[in-house]
Amino acid sequence: MRKFFKHKVFSGALQFTIFIGVIIALILTGLILLQNTHNFFIQQSKATIENIQLANSGINFLKLQLNPITDTTAIEKLSSNNQKVEVQSSQWGIYEKAIVKTTNREKIFYKSALIGTQMEDLQRPTLYLQDNFKPLIVVGNTRLKGTIYLPNQEIKSGYIAGESFYGKDLFQGTIKKSNTKLPELRKNYKDHFEELLKFKDLNIASFIGGNEIIKYRNSFLKPTKYWYSKNEIILDNNDLVGNIIIKSEHKITIKKTAILKDVIIVAPMVEIQDGVSGNFQAIANKQIIVGKNCKLTYPSAIVFIQIKEEVLDFQNTKTAVFIDKNTEIRGSIIYFKHTKENDFKTQITLSEEAAIKGEIYCEGNLELKGKVVGSVYTEQFIVNRGGTTFVNHIYNGQIVNDNFPENFCGLLFKNNQKGIAKWIY
Repeated sequence: MRKFFKHKVFSGALQFTIFIGVIIALILTGLILLQNTHNFFIQQSKATIENIQLANSGINFLKLQLNPITDTTAIEKLSSNNQKVEVQSSQWGIYEKAIVKTTNREKIFYKSALIGTQMEDLQRPTLYLQDNFKPLIVVGNTRLKGTIYLPNQEIKSGYIAGESFYGKDLFQGTIKKSNTKLPELRKNYKDHFEELLKFKDLNIASFIGGNEIIKYRNSFLKPTKYWYSKNEIILDNNDLVGNIIIKSEHKITIKKTAILKDVIIVAPMVEIQDGVSGNFQAIANKQIIVGKNCKLTYPSAIVFIQIKEEVLDFQNTKTAVFIDKNTEIRGSIIYFKHTKENDFKTQITLSEEAAIKGEIYCEGNLELKGKVVGSVYTEQFIVNRGGTTFVNHIYNGQIVNDNFPENFCGLLFKNNQKGIAKWIY
């Protein structure tokens, strides 16, 4: 009996030992799996971080290029056996569209942005008036603040309809001498916009349809989509976002019920009705009208390009770009010319209580009644008052640099560094 009990005790101890061994083995296996999983996630996190760093390097590479890299190109100096960086850039309105694809340990990462000129505060002029051998005359409550470039550094006070200059100082800041030409742009924008305004026979897969399109979103990582019509396009309850070009051979009208973000509008005539809000670039060659109480957010652009070899009608006094009262635009307002027009015709009108936070670049006459926070580049100012035209006069207009964001990016100027206007998707 004792012998049997003794063997029974030994058998139970053996089972307990085996049980403990299994538990220890499971714990060790779990620890090994945990360590391997931990190492896997560390490697994945490391690959993700490296991908982001490589993508940033790719964007910085594109910022240094003088011209767009239209074909997808691998950057050898940033690539290795397990890493690959591919870049591609193209024109998107006044900006460059930059796209970077990085591959690292089979993980793929994309980064894309709109690129424009970025200037430091000391580099950016508040006003650059081309030297046309006429001084600048300020009248009424005109206010100039910042670095201003003027013909022969000359500024005077004047009179319009019995009103004189009411300010204490003609300007606040630094005055320098301007040249007989406006600062040179890096891009041949005129060729680009003329090409954009032409009809192109595109692949039908590029089109998104007609007036039945209510809502459409397109990533900038995908091919551009087009909404095209030979007739007028009215954007009413449409919700259009991203890599989309809306083009009419006649006219595009934008109503305040439309939702537009990052798209490009192209037509001979563009009418932005009262109360419109959005973020887009509008390009035309006959007229652009921006109504009252509009709010276009950064980085928006209003671009007019004069028709090449246009027969000028000096009786036509219609303003090429008209911005109505109480409208705010954050971005760029641009007028490009091909031939010299009537010295007394207005090309851009900024109405009373209208505000631009950004830049105006005018190869013609600018009538400035509102306020610009940022920069104005113009060949000439003009005031139309009481049936009389006053050349190189500013009447109640303001151009200041108060609280202007240093990270603002706009038109690509020659010999200036590029910056990120906006990260896109």
